[in-house]
Amino acid sequence: MMFDLQLLTLALALTPSLVSAGIFPKDSVVKMLDPKGFKQALKPNQTSMIAFVAPWCGHCQRMAPEYSKAALGLYPLIPTYAVNCDDEKNKRLCAEQGVQGFPTVKLFPRGKTVPPMTYDQPERSASAFFYWASRRIPNAVTKIYRAEEIQPWVEKTTSLDRPRALLLTKDKKVPLLWKVLGNKYQGQIELASHRDRKGKSSVFMGYEAGEKKVPKVLIYPIGSTKAVRYEGINKLDSLSTFFDSVIDGTATASDLLTANSQAASEEYTPDETELEIERQQEAQRIALAHGGFADLIDFEEAVKKGHGADFHDTHGYGGMMGDLPKKKKMTEGGEGEAKDKAEETAKAKAKADAEVEAEDEEDEDEVQFGADADADQVVMEATPEPIATPSSSSSAESVPVETQAKAEPEAPEPPAEPVAAAAAEEPKHSESDRPVDEL
Repeated sequence: MMFDLQLLTLALALTPSLVSAGIFPKDSVVKMLDPKGFKQALKPNQTSMIAFVAPWCGHCQRMAPEYSKAALGLYPLIPTYAVNCDDEKNKRLCAEQGVQGFPTVKLFPRGKTVPPMTYDQPERSASAFFYWASRRIPNAVTKIYRAEEIQPWVEKTTSLDRPRALLLTKDKKVPLLWKVLGNKYQGQIELASHRDRKGKSSVFMGYEAGEKKVPKVLIYPIGSTKAVRYEGINKLDSLSTFFDSVIDGTATASDLLTANSQAASEEYTPDETELEIERQQEAQRIALAHGGFADLIDFEEAVKKGHGADFHDTHGYGGMMGDLPKKKKMTEGGEGEAKDKAEETAKAKAKADAEVEAEDEEDEDEVQFGADADADQVVMEATPEPIATPSSSSSAESVPVETQAKAEPEAPEPPAEPVAAAAAEEPKHSESDRPVDEL
């Protein structure tokens, strides 16, 4: 019996796994799935990306570092997984998913409720995977272009049987986090976004202009035109907890204030794992800025112009909109926090008023692009959002499932699987013309 146990232990130790075989980096945020994990991954109404691979597949080995970089850029907004189809317990799952060659990468736009899409682009780079996944999140966010259009939207949606959430952001695009929340809470909370140029719309609505990196989230109870301003952290898990509390209650103003009070008390205390992920994400941004230009002179010029510097303004740290939350300040009597907040509000409003008075009115808020506002959910946006060091294009050739040899086969790729109609052809970008103003 002991002999058999030793043999089993040795066999398990020698069995090739994705990590020990060197397919995925040791610190990769890509999570391996078995059949049970696969069902759990598709249970939430969220977008996720899953790669079906085999340890002996040379194409999989070359793709894995790029896939891991894409996963880091998408983390935690779009979960990224992989399935080892060479594992006996996963073979039925891979067959059910129509896997005919390795690697096969699929996007599940909304859990089990929307048919998956198969990645069929010629380039298997981190940026290509990132673009492909992030731009295929089902669009459930209404874009409001003018400040004057906000109140009509609020009044029009009072007849809905669900609360509404409005994001005021200074970023040119709808943040990825807000798109993810729109998809996650589709049919439960009505989400909208408005570009708050230099805080002008905030001032128009009676709020302070606010800092560049601080968006505002306004919640409107069912049937009400009066907003409750969210006071918590603009992070995926924090906003999800708050939204869940709103949905669990009757979404009255009283319920919102209670949930808001709980959200406001949260301190941002990331653990070492989250901090390491943030450091890696920042390193990717820096690497991208250098690798996205033809020579060092161009790179230095780009740094001077601030290209890539607004990565965390747009996508945040670890799925957070804006800058890291500041520590709550308290003075004697416990009144420091309110005092500090009041002082910051007064300064910000004075600064905003001065800017609004002195500045010439800017061009209209992208109204000319209104007809195409939602097209970027299916096709490539005008300005890509690279997230990793650009790399040379990888061959899109896949290894057929039937080829079980450990050496890399050179067999041609099997016929491509049908891709959902929503997956549109994306334009190709060379290394020299890829913008890096946003990661």
